[in-house]
Amino acid sequence: MGAATSGLQSQMQQEHDPNAAFPWWVRFLAKGLGVFGGFVAIFFAVLGLLSFSATCIIAVLLQLVFGILTVALEAPFCCMFIDFIEKVAMFSESRKYWQKAALYCIMGVLPILLCTELNTVLGGGMIFASGTVYGFLALGKKADLSSMSGTTDPAWNANVNQQQTPASFGNPSVA
Repeated sequence: MGAATSGLQSQMQQEHDPNAAFPWWVRFLAKGLGVFGGFVAIFFAVLGLLSFSATCIIAVLLQLVFGILTVALEAPFCCMFIDFIEKVAMFSESRKYWQKAALYCIMGVLPILLCTELNTVLGGGMIFASGTVYGFLALGKKADLSSMSGTTDPAWNANVNQQQTPASFGNPSVA
């Protein structure tokens, strides 16, 4: 129990790190969108089970599983009745942003590809939106102007003065 408490304390310190690449609200936005998207996907998957098409039923069953998985990965406290949820939470928190982005984007698109109905578009779209936010987190912050201009090639600089005018300038017949 003591190891779990110290793990939670280190996770809280990491979440509120002032030297982090993104502010705390961006990381919580990604988590919140994942949790909300998971619940929306579960809701629309249950509604989608009233379909008559076999592929749409398979799609909403996948969406239901993906919604539960998204909630379990983003908010393990919602699934405390599962014995191994602590291991799932530690595994999820140790993943990089691009891995979460790829997983959530694939989980969001797959039901939509199987059955393009409103319930799969809304449910899978919310999971996909969470994946996109994690994708933006994986890309990182944009550099400031001074560091970007310092790394460019002088040939691309618009302020370079030309020494002489080109020979064909003003004489269109030479071209």
